[in-house]
Amino acid sequence: MKISQPHRIDEVSQYHEPAARVGLIKKWLFWVVAFLSLCMPYSTTVGEVFHDTLKSFFIVLVICYFTISQASRFWLVPRAEGMRRKQILSDAFNAPLSHEKTSLYYNNEYSPSVGRLGANTMENTLFSKEVASKMLCKNRLVAGGYVMLWLLAFSLRHNNLEMLTWITQIVFSGEIVVQWLNLEVLRFQCDRIFDQLHSHFLHDIGAESPRAIATILDSFVAYEAAKSSAGLLLSTKEFDKLNPSLTEKWDQIRQELKMN
Repeated sequence: MKISQPHRIDEVSQYHEPAARVGLIKKWLFWVVAFLSLCMPYSTTVGEVFHDTLKSFFIVLVICYFTISQASRFWLVPRAEGMRRKQILSDAFNAPLSHEKTSLYYNNEYSPSVGRLGANTMENTLFSKEVASKMLCKNRLVAGGYVMLWLLAFSLRHNNLEMLTWITQIVFSGEIVVQWLNLEVLRFQCDRIFDQLHSHFLHDIGAESPRAIATILDSFVAYEAAKSSAGLLLSTKEFDKLNPSLTEKWDQIRQELKMN
């Protein structure tokens, strides 16, 4: 008789899906707006009617991009991260804070306690920093390439002012350099918090001591603040790719630190 294995449940992910879809729409809309901004200086050669139509279309798309961008940053992403925060606290203290259910999302053997919150946060930071590092491989290439292109255009003696303005707009927008920097800071913060919690569990500080409680709560708040400050979602695609290897790595860390 084959015994069915328990499977992982994560109903909180439903809040991340709309934010991810809107993020993809925002990215494509950005490039459409960028392309139209490049065409604007040259559209007068086609005709005044075409130029006016293009200008009106450009204004509408800029407003749409701004609206979607703000809705994502101030509503969809915070809502998704807020539900995830409730989920980690619910799991840590066995006190449901929402109707969404999760099962086997966190891998540690601590009973409901501050210690379990610390273990959950440490697991989160491990996954977050590794996924962010994977995403940064592409982001660094893209951002670096555009910065080099901007420097090249800026250094040319007889450069086209419209082209230089367009490249500057692209490079220093929220979709390239700013997003890359936000991801770099998020990865650094997650790495620092992971090291802090690793040291905490390595030295086996009493779970109920004031110092232990303060350390874990400080790490949890710092992790949530880092995500909020970044204002972005980590790639689900990269997470799914790394999940098996990171789960194995986390199990090894737990054994080495005797986290039980």
